[in-house]
Amino acid sequence: MIIDKIPNNRQRICLIGSGIAGGSLAVKLAEKGIGFTLVEAGGLNGSSDSVGYENVGRQFGLRSTTSIQLGGTSNLWHGVLSPLDEIDFQEREWIPNSGWPVTLDDLRAYYAEAAEMLNVRDYAYFDTEGLSEDLKAKLDDMKFNRGVLKNKMFQQPLPEVNFKDKIIPLVEKSDKYHAILNTTALKLNLDSNWKIISLTVGFADGSTGLIEADVFIVSAGALETPRLLLNSGIDNKNIGKYLMDHPMGNLCQVQFRHRQKAHIYSAMRYISDIAIKTGLELTPEKQKEMGFPNHTFYMRPSFKKGVNNETEKIKLSLLAFKDGGLTAADVWRVMTNLNVIYQIVTYKLSLDTTYKYADLFFVTEQIPSENSFVGLSDKKDKWGFPISRVNWQVSSHDIEVMEKWYTLLKEQALGEDDYIFTHEFKDINWNKFFTSAAHHVGTARMAHSADKGVVDKYLKVFGTENLYVCDGSIFTTSGNVNNGFTISAFACRLAEHIRRMQ
Repeated sequence: MIIDKIPNNRQRICLIGSGIAGGSLAVKLAEKGIGFTLVEAGGLNGSSDSVGYENVGRQFGLRSTTSIQLGGTSNLWHGVLSPLDEIDFQEREWIPNSGWPVTLDDLRAYYAEAAEMLNVRDYAYFDTEGLSEDLKAKLDDMKFNRGVLKNKMFQQPLPEVNFKDKIIPLVEKSDKYHAILNTTALKLNLDSNWKIISLTVGFADGSTGLIEADVFIVSAGALETPRLLLNSGIDNKNIGKYLMDHPMGNLCQVQFRHRQKAHIYSAMRYISDIAIKTGLELTPEKQKEMGFPNHTFYMRPSFKKGVNNETEKIKLSLLAFKDGGLTAADVWRVMTNLNVIYQIVTYKLSLDTTYKYADLFFVTEQIPSENSFVGLSDKKDKWGFPISRVNWQVSSHDIEVMEKWYTLLKEQALGEDDYIFTHEFKDINWNKFFTSAAHHVGTARMAHSADKGVVDKYLKVFGTENLYVCDGSIFTTSGNVNNGFTISAFACRLAEHIRRMQ
């Protein structure tokens, strides 16, 4: 049930956070009959100010990257799904601090579970070989050097899943599954054997209380999870390190020698409630040869020559529809930009449009760096605990690679018989205009041992007996896709692990 006070009895599982990770865990634990109490800092609607952070690094460039309410960031996301690639899990000698303690094969069955929970109909469609013959044929509509680039498939179930809608019916009439709202996790309390015995929580009126449980799972997100671990005195030098995101934006624009009709490259609905599209990424062999991270990009149809960074800012402002911050100025900027209107209509209505230009919109893999991190601020919350101090930094090497990408595309991938690049790389200041994709990951990374990370391959915090982390913070490297699908898959895996441990 949804409760407004701490349960009197000891709980089996205490879930901290109700976003994609916490929501997925709630669903899967309930399927297995495992009772839990879910602790959420926000309420039913609207992002609460009970949790905040001090930003001392690069600005994310988006109005909202977190949502403190039931359902967490599933209230904001667009649900564009794709699994990580096999190479993402591997140790790559050209990517410092790479190499997960699990493989893609370890996660495949749980990706399939997560896909079903997220309303994907055809999981096989994430692999180009699994596509229907009709969809497979559409991949040939775009010409490129297939020895350099390969297709990366994405699916978007519509409407996207909001875990608020899954959690409420699960808990509202149950005596076994509980959600306590407007309750902020402040500190995990340990005994002398490094076992968590309780969670100190704060209430809206400034008071505090304790929740006792057998197992604690932190799913507060990559900006908040390290705050809770650090405030709890968890002894691990890696907590908060390697904050990553997906720096994103237009790298360049191409003009087609002949007007193009490539529906699956811009997004198409292959059935009424599922959109599918393909991005492009380097082949694994080319990544190794070039020493490049695993970036992906989309061929976004455009109806006007030239990359206009203000246009991208206008489209980013549309995220305000989700966070409730849409202003009259936002509406005016959209309504007075015909190219934006054409792009939105084409995408939303899944129109098979003929177009002359395409913006190459990149979602890049950020290289893990200790210089990008989350720590504790000198500022404190209403309960007297330090808030997060966020220092997102993107290295000069990350930025330099983008110029090499431009050269690679122009000289090897997109032939001059089919494409004209509308400008030179020097005409676009990538460092100035790229933004976060609101995909915060990496601050409680998974590793083989405590000297390299914070959690083991089963997501248990090193050195503790009953503490787990399951959210974007456990990522070792970021890959090139929305992290929600992978987070949900790890939640399915963790729920099964807990069932086996009973």
